[in-house]
Amino acid sequence: MRIQALLLCCAILATCWLPYSEGDSTAATSTDDSTTAATSSSDTTTAASATSDTTTAASATSDTTTAACILLAVGLLLASACAQKLRIKQLHTLHRWSNLSFGVLGQSQATNSQFLPVDIDIEYGDEGRHRTFLTIPRLSTGTPYTLATVAADDNGLLENPGLEAYPSMAWHLPANNCSGITSAIRTHIDECWRLWVVDSGQVNSMQLCAPQILIFDLVKDELVQRSALPPHMYTPSISIFTAMVVDLLEDSAPSKCLGGMAYIADAWGYGLIVFDALTGKSWRIEHESMQPSLGVRRFGSAHAGIFTVSLSPSLAAERFLYFHTLNSFFEIAIPLHLVNNASIWRQGSSEAVSKHFRILGTRGTQCESEVMDSGGNLYCSLISLGALISWSEHSNYTADAIRAVAYNPQQLKFVTGLKINRNSKGENELWALSSEPNLFVGGTLKENEIKFQIIGCRTADLLANTPCTVHAMDAVHTQS
Repeated sequence: MRIQALLLCCAILATCWLPYSEGDSTAATSTDDSTTAATSSSDTTTAASATSDTTTAASATSDTTTAACILLAVGLLLASACAQKLRIKQLHTLHRWSNLSFGVLGQSQATNSQFLPVDIDIEYGDEGRHRTFLTIPRLSTGTPYTLATVAADDNGLLENPGLEAYPSMAWHLPANNCSGITSAIRTHIDECWRLWVVDSGQVNSMQLCAPQILIFDLVKDELVQRSALPPHMYTPSISIFTAMVVDLLEDSAPSKCLGGMAYIADAWGYGLIVFDALTGKSWRIEHESMQPSLGVRRFGSAHAGIFTVSLSPSLAAERFLYFHTLNSFFEIAIPLHLVNNASIWRQGSSEAVSKHFRILGTRGTQCESEVMDSGGNLYCSLISLGALISWSEHSNYTADAIRAVAYNPQQLKFVTGLKINRNSKGENELWALSSEPNLFVGGTLKENEIKFQIIGCRTADLLANTPCTVHAMDAVHTQS
């Protein structure tokens, strides 16, 4: 099952990432030395991911490993002599689950290891009203529905709120109903009150239906557009879509809310899919920078390529599309106008623009999910480190310009979904779906242990290092 293998790879990174000894941590005094240390320890990391005994041992010593990794990250992210002191930052917890339950015909269905949410979105309405969306890809036919909202009656509940099928249960049954939703994996809420959904069409890595993009009107909760991807846009049972971002036309364009451009990362197909909703056409971009980095040791059997995709703000003078592969230290940029020029990629002349794929620089460490806010700040969650970094696209991608804006190993665990949503006041809020890594490697947790949590913070609070607030805090949480 390829989606499970990909998630397992990420989780191995999250539980066993670079187990340094005490002596190794001293190598974090300079960027070059730290990078060398990271490379030299790849065999240890591979061994940790190769056997369950070593993985268990790595998990048992997670506190020591995390502390050592933080020392390394500080050395990598801060090349100057002044070290940055990382303090715990408490993010706002909107919901958390020790038991993920599905509401099915008025009854609750308890969670099992096959229910693993991977993406979230927060829809803000009038007067601070909000609605929370989750995608739960079908790893088996036992998943009752794959696109869900937190139940309206539980919207203010912190612990274990129930879920409801979106837009209705009829969309999700049976699992092989290609006119419904087979396996939702990524979502995006745009400025026109529309929910974009990527449906992989896979169940247990079997390609039952063609992948499709669905667009729902969130005011009426009705489908407004459906487009199945043509066969040459994906590889059946191989393509896994790990990120999606949507861009709308200029504010003055009358067709702004009729169309939009979706950019979708195909991690195991090593490509970027571009979809134009106004014309219904799509094209695919492939480049060597979207393949797994040869300069970094691959972990386990995972060969994940392009893992993320982000865009410069719509008002930026020059706009770029940013991405990185899962196992790479590098961030890549390409001018957005080239990405949007379908003729370049359809005519097979991609070599002419290959020089425009630019390596911005290195983080010196790996990160998973990323997202950019309206101010041009790119956020990324560091694998295993319990930290969130930011970089402004107006600066060079160097250690001096990359900041750690949040550190909380208890909240920032395995981040599979990272979003910027605009609240009712027009402010940017960062939201993350953080999960317990052991769930993705076949591990088990105690029944009352937190398995999934949705955490957030106004980006202004992250950048100013002030206590985290979100507009949804106006709703008072009740404890179950």
